[in-house]
Amino acid sequence: MKKYIFYLIAFLAVSCEDVLDKKNLGAIDDSYVWSDPNMIELNVNSFYANWMPTGLFERPGLAELGIISDEARSGYNGRAVNWINGVRFGADRTDVPYQKWYYGGIRKANEFLQNIEERYILPTNATQAQKERRDRFIGEVRFFRAHLYWEMIKVYGGVPIITKVIDKDETDESLLYPKRNTTDESFDFVIKELKEAADLLSITYSGDNWGRITKGAALAYCARIQLYRASPMFNPTNERKYWEDAYDTYKDVIELDVYDLHPTFSEIWKEKGENNKEIIWFKDYKKGTITHGWDAGNMMRSQAVGDATANCPVQELVDAFPMKDGTPYVKSNPETNPYDYRDPRLRATVVWNGDTYGPRNEKVYTFVSESTDPNSPMYNFDGIDSHQSATSTGYYMRKMTDESLDGTKGDYGYGKGSYTQWVELRYAEVLLGLAEAANEIGETEEGVEQLKLIRKRAGILPGDDERYGIPENISKDDFRTLVQNERYIELAFENKRYWDLRRWKLAHLKLNNQVTAMEIRKKINGEEISYTYTRRVQRHDKTNKPVFLEKFYFLPLPKEELLRNPNLEQNEEWK
Repeated sequence: MKKYIFYLIAFLAVSCEDVLDKKNLGAIDDSYVWSDPNMIELNVNSFYANWMPTGLFERPGLAELGIISDEARSGYNGRAVNWINGVRFGADRTDVPYQKWYYGGIRKANEFLQNIEERYILPTNATQAQKERRDRFIGEVRFFRAHLYWEMIKVYGGVPIITKVIDKDETDESLLYPKRNTTDESFDFVIKELKEAADLLSITYSGDNWGRITKGAALAYCARIQLYRASPMFNPTNERKYWEDAYDTYKDVIELDVYDLHPTFSEIWKEKGENNKEIIWFKDYKKGTITHGWDAGNMMRSQAVGDATANCPVQELVDAFPMKDGTPYVKSNPETNPYDYRDPRLRATVVWNGDTYGPRNEKVYTFVSESTDPNSPMYNFDGIDSHQSATSTGYYMRKMTDESLDGTKGDYGYGKGSYTQWVELRYAEVLLGLAEAANEIGETEEGVEQLKLIRKRAGILPGDDERYGIPENISKDDFRTLVQNERYIELAFENKRYWDLRRWKLAHLKLNNQVTAMEIRKKINGEEISYTYTRRVQRHDKTNKPVFLEKFYFLPLPKEELLRNPNLEQNEEWK
């Protein structure tokens, strides 16, 4: 979205002459701001600038959100250890990337919505374009307000729902010190907000407005939240109604008929523009202007100046990818190459021993070094545990990286340089969500059809029965497990796995286990070279056993907020 990417430039350009006529820019009359739609749009753009998700592409997510799940472990020590052993969770922590209190942003949204309703009044002869633009402003800001509320609800449960601006002279203590709404009330509010925002937004935008929040983005985000509500964490009695709600909204997204799977899985994050029909909600980056650190943060030493292996895929994730015919992978003989005849998404996600990577298509070796001397021919530059920042699992990251970039030539550096787009919501997630909801309401075969689409795009072979490895007459329970695994591999490193495990109430079962690495040793017999593959506990997990207590499902409200508001009640598990 051009206007978003260059919102600072736009700030200087829009209504330029009028603004520059002012001798004191800080004294621009408020009525001028709220009578000029271009100035109002700048206000809307600030929500994109401040509240668009960046997932794992920027800190604080880069080195945290992958490693606290069962997707990865860091190649270096330090902050990684405190995440997996639970040390960083607590009411007095301020460094947890998702343990936040977003009422500053919510107040800005409330101010905007109050001002636009009271002060931006269209004339009776307003054009349809003027009406649609005003509706878009409101829909976008209501979307972001709902987003900020959801970011709190999913970790705390119910939170205070505030929809009006609280004046500094307010004396009503119920407004100054609001109590928490119930979790159901909080869900109802966010879902209603997103549905109503969707009604104000267009199905598509083009030109300078391409990339703005659309009707489909609001509905798909709403469906994600409804799926969360239907899941065991928030629906312990498994009420069918919530699954039906999610199912219906996912169908609404599909029936818009504007989205489709990208033909090439690995290109989703690189192909920009309106031709990429898979992306629904995303943050764009631009070479040399707005960049991120995904490549630099996950690169092996041979491919970069320096190294920072923030997320090394673990063996559990590698094992989750099926064979190319869609059947589950079975651990093989240690003498056998475990990467042959696998789901093509595996290679699009990880770099393994002997695979190629980068602009020069160089081979990367992750086998154990037999020497600590970098000048020795037996020393492996990228070998597992060969140095502080080498892979700690036997694998490096490929997914969402840009292999055309050359780190040795300074194409990227620590925390910057990459410009692939962060895709927060894409069509594959919609299909997976529909598959899950359909199964839970007894429409398992409809769910199978969604997985077939995803597996077909992935390059899985259809088989004689054209079911892409999905068993005939699969049971509801077995299909649930299959969908959970499909989300694990399809959405790996997209900031979905950790939240999936929480909503399924599986985190205390999955995230209390030590993850494994692949120790690969090179064997030389004359001119013949072969490798042996042995699983072992990843080095951080040996001494710092992962911990996810059941109390972690609902995190504590920040201590400083409890001190500010005596009517806030702490979550029971943290009192």
